[in-house]
Amino acid sequence: MKISFTTLACPAWGLDEIVRRAVEYGYDGIDFRGMAGKMAIYELPEFSTGLEQTAGKIRSAGLAVSGLSSGAKLYDKNPAALDASVGEVARYAKLCEALGCRIIRVFGGKFEGMAKSGCIGTAVATLRRMSQAAKKITIAVETHDDWINCELLVELLDQAKVPNAGILWDVHHPYRFLGQPPRQTWDIIRKRVCYTHIKDGRSLGEGKYEYTLPGEGDVPLMEIASLLKSGGYKGWLTLEWEKAWIPQLPEPQIALPAYAAYLRQLAG
Repeated sequence: MKISFTTLACPAWGLDEIVRRAVEYGYDGIDFRGMAGKMAIYELPEFSTGLEQTAGKIRSAGLAVSGLSSGAKLYDKNPAALDASVGEVARYAKLCEALGCRIIRVFGGKFEGMAKSGCIGTAVATLRRMSQAAKKITIAVETHDDWINCELLVELLDQAKVPNAGILWDVHHPYRFLGQPPRQTWDIIRKRVCYTHIKDGRSLGEGKYEYTLPGEGDVPLMEIASLLKSGGYKGWLTLEWEKAWIPQLPEPQIALPAYAAYLRQLAG
C-alpha cells in the first residue's frame, strides 16, 4: 500500500508547497480536495490552462495523484443539483486523464427525511450517469452521511451494476457513528473497497468527538491496516486531515509528518 493525504490538510498552501512538503514528509501521493482556498480545483489556472505543467511537476517530484475528492452527490432532492454533480464528475474525469489518477470520490448525499427506497433509486440512476461521465475512472462512494450504513452502499452498487464504481472506506465514520467494529465493516464491504480515508480521533461523550494525531485516539488503525493487508487491498492509505473545515486542528507542518510516519508503518 502507498500513502497520500488530501489537501484539506493544508488549505492555505499553493501547488508548489504541497508538492515540496509531500516529498519532504515522505508521501507517495496527493489527493486534491481544494487548493489555496478554492474547492473547485478545475477552476484554478493550475488545473485548467496550466494542467499539463501541473501534471509534469507532480511526476517530476516522484509523486502520484492518488485521488480527486469531488463534492458531487448521488442523491439530492433537487434534480438540478444532481445534474451539477454529474457535470462535476465529468470535469474531474478530464483532470484524471491528464494527472494519471484513477479515483474520483463522491458522496451519497443526505436523505433529508425522504424514504430510503426512493433515495436509493435516485442514487442508482445518478451513479449510472456518473459512471458514463467518468468513463474508465473509478467512482468511489464514501462511507459518509446517511451512507455510513455499509450494507446500503453494497445495495447501491449491486443495483447500479456499473463496472467502474466502488466504496471509499472512511475508517472513522462507521466506527464512530455506528459503533461498528472494523471487522464487521470490512466483512460487508471488502469486495468493494477501492480507496480509504484514514484518521484517528477520540470520543468526547454525548455524541461529540475530536480528531487527533495518530495513536492519540481510539480508532483501531492497526487492526484496520491488518484487515486491509490480509484482505489483499493494494490501494492507497489516504490521510484526511480536515484542517480546512476545523481550523483549530494542528497545523499541517505538525499533522502531515506525524501521519506520514504512522501510515508508513501501517502500510509496511
